[in-house]
Amino acid sequence: MALTRHAHELIRQHFVGGPHRLAIDATCGNGHDCEFLLNLGFEKVIAFDVQQQALSQTQARLNDEQRARVQLVLDGHQNIASHTKQRVDCLMFNLGYLPHTDKSITTQKATTLTALEAAIELLSPQGLLSILCYPGHPAGAVETQAVQTWAAELNSSWLVRTELSRSPKPTAPLLLLVTHKQTK
Repeated sequence: MALTRHAHELIRQHFVGGPHRLAIDATCGNGHDCEFLLNLGFEKVIAFDVQQQALSQTQARLNDEQRARVQLVLDGHQNIASHTKQRVDCLMFNLGYLPHTDKSITTQKATTLTALEAAIELLSPQGLLSILCYPGHPAGAVETQAVQTWAAELNSSWLVRTELSRSPKPTAPLLLLVTHKQTK
């Protein structure tokens, strides 16, 4: 959980002074990231998940004012581009599985890589892409390696920052932050 809080702090620092138009929570889970983005001041958040339970938990977490600014989408993150053509200021991916549920339902390498390609196409010039990876379970290990390879192969117009968990274990979570090179 400490790396999630750290991710929130880095995102908050990035968006001091704006822009705060559109954000995407690509894996809404229990709604913590969606709530964070709304509290940060984003005008609208589009939140995706493949599980209705995750969308319901997210909706239950939000107050009426927040619910008016969120669009909950029962769909995989690989389809984000079919739900908006607007530039997105912040895209958050918190990969893995929905806590306290069926751990066999996880984000997958192929759909995540498709989603990340769409994400960098949608990202506004001053935007931020945040990817929190969990290599501590089999699908997560494969996905984390693929995400790291994808990030390493981005062209020189992108800046990738990697933040590691405080745990020295190779299965500890890691955070990647991707921005256009000319931004912060």
